[in-house]
Amino acid sequence: MKTTTILFAAIFALILSACTYKKSAETDTLFNTTWELEYISGPRIAFKGLYPDRKPQISFNSVTKKVTGSDSCNGYSADFTIDENALSFGEPGPATLMYCGEGEKHFLNMMKKINAFRFDENEKLNLMMDEVSMMRFKKVENVTPTASIPNKNSSRLEMGCYTYDNDGDFVNMEITALNENIEGNLHIAYAEKDVNKGTFIGVLDGDKLIGTFTFHSEGVESSREIAFLVKDNQLIEGYGALTENGTDFKDVNTIAYTSKMPLSKVACAD
Repeated sequence: MKTTTILFAAIFALILSACTYKKSAETDTLFNTTWELEYISGPRIAFKGLYPDRKPQISFNSVTKKVTGSDSCNGYSADFTIDENALSFGEPGPATLMYCGEGEKHFLNMMKKINAFRFDENEKLNLMMDEVSMMRFKKVENVTPTASIPNKNSSRLEMGCYTYDNDGDFVNMEITALNENIEGNLHIAYAEKDVNKGTFIGVLDGDKLIGTFTFHSEGVESSREIAFLVKDNQLIEGYGALTENGTDFKDVNTIAYTSKMPLSKVACAD
């Protein structure tokens, strides 16, 4: 009897260990991959009609507990909470503000309904509402970490640091990801002004890098739209009329890239 009890206990422990390992492997897969949407539930419009060109993408950051990605033409980010296979998202916010049609709206609204995830037999990520798969994603390969700009051979955006440091003014942009979204860390410290330090997420449109700078200053989180011209291994900040909230450009096509403090490509400090 004692031997049988020990045998059952050993089998139970083995099963429990296997389940724990499987859940850990699934979580690692979730975090270490960029996922591209290939199915979404609900709309009467065909998938190719919703997303005729770029498809929405999502990436999970285990450190910041945020997801970032593209909703088909705009960048977005959101907080997420995960507990084994339970998953929920905070309010997804756009990083850029181009109108993308019904596909963008449907994707962002669907994110709010998700409460679980699983991987199917083809190793595709399914975002679930209870037991129903609402969105399915496939893995995408990371692109080469250089974003070239058509017809401008002297202008290209690369991974690494772009810095301006003169007369007490310091600005550093570290580009950390070059996918459909451009991601990075931005540190702005002008002489005798508050330091703004945070993250950047945006898109590269020709030779224009436009996105949202989310930063902390004196313990308060804020965000604003910011734009750079990529030219001759430099980032030149642009300025333009803002909306009433003072944080977004009224029209990105009228931005003037006239900053006298260009950020030049340098080796990142250790």
